[in-house]
Amino acid sequence: MAEKKLTRRRFLRDLTVTCTCSNLCVNSLTARHALGKTHKKYGSKDTINMEYRTLGRTGLKVSALSFGVMRLTEPAVLFEALEMGINYFDTAHSYQRGNNEKMLGNVLKQYGREKVFIATKIPPYNKRLGVKLLNDQKSLEAKMEESLKRLQTDYVDVLFLHSIKDPALPVHDEMLSFCQKMKKTGKARFVGISFHSAGKTYVDTVDQALKADFYDVFLATLNYKSPPEHIEALKRAQNKNVGIVAMKTQAGGYQQGTRESLNPHQAALKWVLDLKFVDCAIPGMVNRQQLTENSRIIGMKMGWSDRKTLAVYYDTVKDRYCLRCGNCTSSCKKAVDIPTIHRSLMYWEGYEDFEMGQTTYRELSTAENALACMSCSAPTCKCINGIKISERMRYAHTTFI
Repeated sequence: MAEKKLTRRRFLRDLTVTCTCSNLCVNSLTARHALGKTHKKYGSKDTINMEYRTLGRTGLKVSALSFGVMRLTEPAVLFEALEMGINYFDTAHSYQRGNNEKMLGNVLKQYGREKVFIATKIPPYNKRLGVKLLNDQKSLEAKMEESLKRLQTDYVDVLFLHSIKDPALPVHDEMLSFCQKMKKTGKARFVGISFHSAGKTYVDTVDQALKADFYDVFLATLNYKSPPEHIEALKRAQNKNVGIVAMKTQAGGYQQGTRESLNPHQAALKWVLDLKFVDCAIPGMVNRQQLTENSRIIGMKMGWSDRKTLAVYYDTVKDRYCLRCGNCTSSCKKAVDIPTIHRSLMYWEGYEDFEMGQTTYRELSTAENALACMSCSAPTCKCINGIKISERMRYAHTTFI
Protein backbone atom coordinates (compact mmCIF):
# COMPACT_ATOMS: atom_id res chain seq x y z
CA MET A 1 0.00 0.00 0.00
CA ALA A 2 1.34 3.44 -0.86
CA GLU A 3 2.38 5.60 2.04
CA LYS A 4 -0.15 8.29 2.90
CA LYS A 5 1.07 11.76 2.04
CA LEU A 6 2.36 13.54 5.12
CA THR A 7 1.23 17.14 5.41
CA ARG A 8 2.91 19.68 7.65
CA ARG A 9 -0.10 19.76 9.99
CA ARG A 10 -0.09 16.00 10.36
CA PHE A 11 3.69 15.94 10.77
CA LEU A 12 3.62 18.44 13.64
CA ARG A 13 0.66 16.65 15.23
CA ASP A 14 2.57 13.36 15.22
CA LEU A 15 5.68 15.03 16.51
CA THR A 16 3.91 16.44 19.56
CA VAL A 17 2.85 12.95 20.59
CA THR A 18 6.49 12.04 21.13
CA CYS A 19 7.30 15.23 23.04
CA THR A 20 6.45 16.07 26.62
CA CYS A 21 4.95 19.40 25.66
CA SER A 22 1.71 18.89 23.79
CA ASN A 23 1.66 22.38 22.33
CA LEU A 24 5.27 22.47 21.10
CA CYS A 25 5.66 24.97 18.29
CA VAL A 26 8.07 25.21 15.39
CA ASN A 27 9.60 28.48 16.57
CA SER A 28 10.71 27.09 19.93
CA LEU A 29 12.41 24.18 18.19
CA THR A 30 14.18 26.55 15.87
CA ALA A 31 15.59 28.56 18.75
CA ARG A 32 17.22 25.41 20.13
CA HIS A 33 18.59 24.55 16.68
CA ALA A 34 20.39 27.87 16.50
CA LEU A 35 22.22 27.02 19.71
CA GLY A 36 23.27 23.62 18.34
CA LYS A 37 21.46 21.64 21.01
CA THR A 38 20.17 18.09 20.83
CA HIS A 39 17.26 17.31 18.53
CA LYS A 40 14.87 14.39 18.55
CA LYS A 41 14.63 12.26 15.45
CA TYR A 42 11.13 11.89 14.10
CA GLY A 43 9.68 8.54 15.09
CA SER A 44 12.65 7.57 17.25
CA LYS A 45 13.82 7.81 20.84
CA ASP A 46 17.31 8.54 19.59
CA THR A 47 18.70 12.06 19.60
CA ILE A 48 20.85 14.02 17.19
CA ASN A 49 23.67 16.29 18.31
CA MET A 50 23.68 18.34 15.13
CA GLU A 51 27.09 19.75 14.34
CA TYR A 52 27.46 23.26 12.96
CA ARG A 53 30.45 24.59 11.02
CA THR A 54 31.40 28.00 9.67
CA LEU A 55 31.01 28.22 5.90
CA GLY A 56 34.31 29.85 5.00
CA ARG A 57 34.40 33.64 4.81
CA THR A 58 30.59 33.87 4.84
CA GLY A 59 30.48 33.37 8.60
CA LEU A 60 27.26 31.35 8.22
CA LYS A 61 26.93 28.58 10.81
CA VAL A 62 25.64 25.71 8.68
CA SER A 63 24.71 22.18 9.68
CA ALA A 64 27.44 19.68 8.77
CA LEU A 65 24.70 17.49 7.32
CA SER A 66 22.85 19.78 4.96
CA PHE A 67 20.22 18.92 2.36
CA GLY A 68 20.50 18.50 -1.40
CA VAL A 69 16.87 19.01 -2.41
CA MET A 70 17.36 18.24 -6.12
CA ARG A 71 15.35 15.00 -6.34
CA LEU A 72 13.00 15.41 -3.38
CA THR A 73 9.25 15.57 -4.07
CA GLU A 74 7.78 15.05 -0.58
CA PRO A 75 7.68 18.26 1.50
CA ALA A 76 7.26 16.33 4.75
CA VAL A 77 10.88 15.23 4.54
CA LEU A 78 11.94 18.88 4.57
CA PHE A 79 9.93 19.53 7.72
CA GLU A 80 11.59 16.58 9.39
CA ALA A 81 15.03 17.81 8.34
CA LEU A 82 14.26 21.22 9.83
CA GLU A 83 13.25 19.62 13.12
CA MET A 84 16.56 17.72 13.15
CA GLY A 85 18.45 20.98 12.98
CA ILE A 86 19.43 20.97 9.30
CA ASN A 87 19.57 24.62 8.27
CA TYR A 88 21.19 24.73 4.81
CA PHE A 89 19.19 23.67 1.74
CA ASP A 90 20.54 23.47 -1.81
CA THR A 91 18.34 23.68 -4.91
CA ALA A 92 18.68 25.13 -8.43
CA HIS A 93 16.77 27.06 -11.05
CA SER A 94 16.57 24.01 -13.32
CA TYR A 95 15.67 21.27 -10.84
CA GLN A 96 12.35 19.61 -11.63
CA ARG A 97 11.65 22.43 -14.11
CA GLY A 98 11.39 24.90 -11.26
CA ASN A 99 9.10 22.83 -9.05
CA ASN A 100 11.95 22.03 -6.67
CA GLU A 101 12.39 25.70 -5.79
CA LYS A 102 8.63 26.08 -5.45
CA MET A 103 8.40 23.19 -2.99
CA LEU A 104 11.25 24.53 -0.87
CA GLY A 105 9.75 28.02 -0.94
CA ASN A 106 6.35 26.76 0.24
CA VAL A 107 7.89 24.85 3.14
CA LEU A 108 10.10 27.71 4.29
CA LYS A 109 7.25 30.20 4.09
CA GLN A 110 5.47 28.11 6.70
CA TYR A 111 8.55 27.36 8.77
CA GLY A 112 10.23 30.76 8.66
CA ARG A 113 12.62 32.01 5.98
CA GLU A 114 14.93 33.84 8.39
CA LYS A 115 15.74 30.67 10.31
CA VAL A 116 17.46 28.82 7.46
CA PHE A 117 20.00 29.29 4.66
CA ILE A 118 18.98 28.84 1.03
CA ALA A 119 21.38 28.14 -1.82
CA THR A 120 20.25 28.09 -5.43
CA LYS A 121 22.09 27.84 -8.72
CA ILE A 122 21.74 29.70 -12.02
CA PRO A 123 23.16 28.03 -15.16
CA PRO A 124 25.51 30.22 -17.20
CA TYR A 125 24.57 28.28 -20.32
CA ASN A 126 21.30 28.20 -22.18
CA LYS A 127 21.10 24.49 -23.00
CA ARG A 128 18.64 23.35 -25.62
CA LEU A 129 18.87 20.39 -27.96
CA GLY A 130 22.56 20.01 -27.24
CA VAL A 131 23.37 23.61 -28.22
CA LYS A 132 25.15 25.59 -25.49
CA LEU A 133 24.98 29.35 -25.67
CA LEU A 134 26.35 31.56 -22.95
CA ASN A 135 23.58 33.52 -21.27
CA ASP A 136 23.99 37.29 -21.19
CA GLN A 137 23.68 39.20 -17.95
CA LYS A 138 20.08 40.22 -18.65
CA SER A 139 19.06 36.56 -19.09
CA LEU A 140 20.85 35.57 -15.89
CA GLU A 141 19.08 38.32 -13.97
CA ALA A 142 15.71 37.18 -15.34
CA LYS A 143 16.41 33.61 -14.16
CA MET A 144 17.37 34.93 -10.75
CA GLU A 145 14.11 36.87 -10.45
CA GLU A 146 12.19 33.75 -11.37
CA SER A 147 14.06 31.70 -8.75
CA LEU A 148 13.38 34.27 -6.02
CA LYS A 149 9.69 34.28 -6.94
CA ARG A 150 9.52 30.49 -6.72
CA LEU A 151 11.38 30.48 -3.41
CA GLN A 152 9.07 33.24 -2.07
CA THR A 153 11.99 35.27 -0.79
CA ASP A 154 13.79 38.52 -1.54
CA TYR A 155 17.25 36.96 -1.36
CA VAL A 156 19.22 33.74 -1.23
CA ASP A 157 22.11 33.18 1.12
CA VAL A 158 24.35 31.62 -1.51
CA LEU A 159 24.02 31.98 -5.29
CA PHE A 160 26.06 29.59 -7.43
CA LEU A 161 26.95 29.71 -11.10
CA HIS A 162 25.76 26.21 -11.94
CA SER A 163 27.82 23.31 -13.29
CA ILE A 164 30.91 25.16 -14.45
CA LYS A 165 32.82 23.09 -17.01
CA ASP A 166 35.00 25.77 -18.57
CA PRO A 167 37.75 27.08 -16.26
CA ALA A 168 37.52 30.45 -18.04
CA LEU A 169 33.96 31.07 -16.85
CA PRO A 170 34.68 32.01 -13.21
CA VAL A 171 36.67 35.01 -14.48
CA HIS A 172 34.33 35.82 -17.38
CA ASP A 173 33.40 39.53 -17.21
CA GLU A 174 29.67 38.97 -17.68
CA MET A 175 29.56 36.21 -15.07
CA LEU A 176 31.42 38.39 -12.55
CA SER A 177 29.23 41.41 -13.30
CA PHE A 178 26.09 39.36 -12.74
CA CYS A 179 27.32 38.02 -9.40
CA GLN A 180 28.52 41.44 -8.29
CA LYS A 181 25.14 42.97 -9.07
CA MET A 182 23.29 40.24 -7.18
CA LYS A 183 25.42 40.96 -4.09
CA LYS A 184 25.14 44.73 -4.45
CA THR A 185 21.34 44.62 -4.75
CA GLY A 186 21.04 42.22 -1.81
CA LYS A 187 19.51 39.42 -3.85
CA ALA A 188 22.42 37.15 -2.93
CA ARG A 189 24.35 37.48 0.30
CA PHE A 190 27.24 35.38 -1.04
CA VAL A 191 28.19 33.89 -4.39
CA GLY A 192 30.05 30.82 -5.59
CA ILE A 193 30.49 28.26 -8.33
CA SER A 194 29.44 24.62 -8.57
CA PHE A 195 31.40 22.05 -10.57
CA HIS A 196 31.86 18.31 -11.02
CA SER A 197 34.33 18.27 -13.88
CA ALA A 198 36.90 15.53 -14.34
CA GLY A 199 40.65 15.53 -14.03
CA LYS A 200 42.64 18.67 -14.75
CA THR A 201 39.55 20.70 -15.63
CA TYR A 202 38.36 20.33 -12.03
CA VAL A 203 41.69 21.62 -10.71
CA ASP A 204 41.93 24.43 -13.27
CA THR A 205 38.40 25.57 -12.40
CA VAL A 206 39.34 25.87 -8.73
CA ASP A 207 42.56 27.72 -9.46
CA GLN A 208 40.96 30.14 -11.92
CA ALA A 209 38.14 30.91 -9.49
CA LEU A 210 40.70 31.59 -6.77
CA LYS A 211 42.49 34.04 -9.06
CA ALA A 212 39.29 36.06 -9.26
CA ASP A 213 39.47 36.49 -5.47
CA PHE A 214 35.72 37.02 -5.51
CA TYR A 215 33.81 33.81 -4.85
CA ASP A 216 32.77 32.95 -1.30
CA VAL A 217 31.78 29.28 -1.66
CA PHE A 218 32.65 26.30 -3.86
CA LEU A 219 30.16 23.46 -4.36
CA ALA A 220 32.20 20.49 -5.59
CA THR A 221 32.02 16.77 -6.20
CA LEU A 222 33.89 15.04 -3.38
CA ASN A 223 33.86 11.48 -2.10
CA TYR A 224 36.15 8.72 -0.87
CA LYS A 225 37.28 7.92 -4.44
CA SER A 226 38.05 11.49 -5.46
CA PRO A 227 41.46 11.95 -7.10
CA PRO A 228 44.13 13.34 -4.72
CA GLU A 229 44.64 16.38 -6.94
CA HIS A 230 40.96 17.33 -6.52
CA ILE A 231 41.31 17.14 -2.75
CA GLU A 232 44.45 19.27 -2.80
CA ALA A 233 42.71 21.88 -4.96
CA LEU A 234 39.87 22.17 -2.44
CA LYS A 235 42.37 22.46 0.37
CA ARG A 236 43.94 25.43 -1.43
CA ALA A 237 40.51 27.02 -1.63
CA GLN A 238 39.83 26.43 2.05
CA ASN A 239 43.19 28.00 2.90
CA LYS A 240 41.94 31.16 1.18
CA ASN A 241 38.85 31.03 3.39
CA VAL A 242 36.49 29.86 0.64
CA GLY A 243 33.61 27.79 2.00
CA ILE A 244 33.55 24.16 0.80
CA VAL A 245 30.25 22.36 0.26
CA ALA A 246 30.57 18.72 -0.83
CA MET A 247 28.16 17.03 -3.25
CA LYS A 248 28.02 13.57 -4.84
CA THR A 249 29.29 12.34 -1.47
CA GLN A 250 27.87 8.81 -1.73
CA ALA A 251 29.81 7.92 -4.88
CA GLY A 252 26.81 7.17 -7.03
CA GLY A 253 24.48 5.81 -4.38
CA TYR A 254 24.22 2.38 -6.01
CA GLN A 255 22.00 -0.10 -4.20
CA GLN A 256 24.27 -3.03 -4.95
CA GLY A 257 27.31 -3.33 -2.78
CA THR A 258 28.68 -4.57 0.47
CA ARG A 259 26.92 -7.20 2.53
CA GLU A 260 28.57 -5.87 5.65
CA SER A 261 26.32 -4.71 8.48
CA LEU A 262 27.36 -1.09 7.96
CA ASN A 263 25.65 0.94 5.24
CA PRO A 264 28.26 1.98 2.63
CA HIS A 265 26.44 5.25 1.98
CA GLN A 266 26.73 6.16 5.65
CA ALA A 267 30.42 5.28 5.61
CA ALA A 268 30.93 7.39 2.48
CA LEU A 269 29.26 10.39 4.11
CA LYS A 270 31.36 9.92 7.25
CA TRP A 271 34.49 9.95 5.11
CA VAL A 272 33.60 13.33 3.62
CA LEU A 273 32.54 14.98 6.87
CA ASP A 274 35.71 13.73 8.53
CA LEU A 275 37.74 16.01 6.23
CA LYS A 276 38.71 19.19 8.07
CA PHE A 277 38.37 21.42 5.00
CA VAL A 278 34.74 20.44 4.36
CA ASP A 279 32.17 22.82 5.87
CA CYS A 280 29.07 20.80 5.00
CA ALA A 281 27.78 18.05 2.72
CA ILE A 282 24.54 18.08 0.75
CA PRO A 283 23.64 14.46 0.01
CA GLY A 284 20.53 14.23 -2.13
CA MET A 285 17.81 12.65 0.00
CA VAL A 286 14.43 11.56 -1.30
CA ASN A 287 12.73 9.99 1.73
CA ARG A 288 12.74 9.79 5.51
CA GLN A 289 14.76 6.59 5.54
CA GLN A 290 17.69 8.24 3.79
CA LEU A 291 17.42 11.30 6.01
CA THR A 292 17.47 9.14 9.14
CA GLU A 293 20.40 7.04 7.92
CA ASN A 294 22.47 10.10 7.11
CA SER A 295 21.65 11.83 10.38
CA ARG A 296 22.94 8.88 12.42
CA ILE A 297 26.54 9.51 11.42
CA ILE A 298 26.68 13.08 12.76
CA GLY A 299 29.66 13.46 15.07
CA MET A 300 31.06 10.01 14.24
CA LYS A 301 34.64 9.51 13.07
CA MET A 302 35.84 7.17 10.36
CA GLY A 303 36.89 3.79 11.66
CA TRP A 304 38.55 0.69 10.28
CA SER A 305 35.21 -1.03 9.69
CA ASP A 306 33.99 1.98 7.65
CA ARG A 307 37.03 1.82 5.41
CA LYS A 308 36.53 -1.91 4.94
CA THR A 309 32.90 -1.29 4.01
CA LEU A 310 33.89 1.30 1.41
CA ALA A 311 36.51 -1.01 -0.08
CA VAL A 312 33.97 -3.80 -0.49
CA TYR A 313 31.38 -1.39 -1.87
CA TYR A 314 33.72 0.02 -4.50
CA ASP A 315 34.75 -3.48 -5.55
CA THR A 316 31.13 -4.18 -6.50
CA VAL A 317 30.55 -0.96 -8.47
CA LYS A 318 33.98 -0.31 -10.02
CA ASP A 319 32.87 -1.65 -13.41
CA ARG A 320 30.45 1.27 -13.78
CA TYR A 321 31.38 4.04 -11.35
CA CYS A 322 33.58 6.75 -12.90
CA LEU A 323 36.25 8.15 -10.56
CA ARG A 324 36.42 11.39 -12.62
CA CYS A 325 40.18 11.18 -12.92
CA GLY A 326 39.94 12.50 -16.49
CA ASN A 327 42.54 10.15 -17.94
CA CYS A 328 40.12 8.72 -20.49
CA THR A 329 39.38 12.04 -22.18
CA SER A 330 42.83 12.37 -23.71
CA SER A 331 42.67 8.83 -25.10
CA CYS A 332 39.42 9.35 -27.03
CA LYS A 333 40.09 10.56 -30.56
CA LYS A 334 36.45 11.56 -30.98
CA ALA A 335 36.51 14.07 -28.06
CA VAL A 336 33.44 12.45 -26.48
CA ASP A 337 32.54 13.88 -23.05
CA ILE A 338 33.03 10.54 -21.31
CA PRO A 339 32.84 11.78 -17.68
CA THR A 340 29.52 13.55 -18.21
CA ILE A 341 28.07 10.50 -19.97
CA HIS A 342 29.19 8.35 -17.03
CA ARG A 343 27.44 10.84 -14.75
CA SER A 344 24.20 10.55 -16.72
CA LEU A 345 24.36 6.76 -16.31
CA MET A 346 25.04 7.17 -12.58
CA TYR A 347 21.84 9.22 -12.23
CA TRP A 348 19.89 6.37 -13.85
CA GLU A 349 21.59 3.32 -12.35
CA GLY A 350 22.58 4.73 -8.96
CA TYR A 351 19.97 7.39 -8.21
CA GLU A 352 17.33 5.44 -10.15
CA ASP A 353 16.29 8.69 -11.81
CA PHE A 354 15.94 8.06 -15.55
CA GLU A 355 14.71 11.56 -16.36
CA MET A 356 17.75 13.19 -14.77
CA GLY A 357 20.07 10.83 -16.59
CA GLN A 358 18.36 11.45 -19.90
CA THR A 359 18.27 15.23 -19.41
CA THR A 360 21.96 15.31 -18.54
CA TYR A 361 22.82 13.25 -21.60
CA ARG A 362 20.64 15.24 -23.98
CA GLU A 363 22.24 18.49 -22.88
CA LEU A 364 25.42 17.31 -24.58
CA SER A 365 25.99 18.43 -28.16
CA THR A 366 26.27 15.81 -30.91
CA ALA A 367 30.03 16.39 -30.86
CA GLU A 368 30.14 15.54 -27.15
CA ASN A 369 27.64 12.69 -26.80
CA ALA A 370 28.23 9.04 -27.64
CA LEU A 371 26.92 9.14 -31.20
CA ALA A 372 30.48 8.79 -32.50
CA CYS A 373 30.93 5.69 -30.33
CA MET A 374 28.16 3.86 -32.19
CA SER A 375 30.29 3.59 -35.33
CA CYS A 376 33.71 3.45 -33.70
CA SER A 377 35.22 0.15 -34.87
CA ALA A 378 38.55 0.51 -33.06
CA PRO A 379 37.95 2.41 -29.81
CA THR A 380 40.97 4.26 -28.47
CA CYS A 381 39.40 5.25 -25.15
CA LYS A 382 40.99 3.60 -22.14
CA CYS A 383 40.02 3.55 -18.47
CA ILE A 384 42.86 2.95 -16.02
CA ASN A 385 40.30 1.68 -13.52
CA GLY A 386 38.88 -1.03 -15.74
CA ILE A 387 35.58 0.40 -16.97
CA LYS A 388 34.72 -0.79 -20.48
CA ILE A 389 34.17 2.69 -21.82
CA SER A 390 33.08 1.94 -25.39
CA GLU A 391 30.39 -0.47 -24.16
CA ARG A 392 29.14 2.02 -21.56
CA MET A 393 29.04 4.87 -24.08
CA ARG A 394 26.98 2.83 -26.55
CA TYR A 395 24.66 1.75 -23.78
CA ALA A 396 24.14 5.37 -22.74
CA HIS A 397 23.33 6.50 -26.26
CA THR A 398 20.82 3.73 -26.93
CA THR A 399 19.25 4.27 -23.49
CA PHE A 400 18.82 8.05 -23.51
CA ILE A 401 18.22 8.93 -27.19
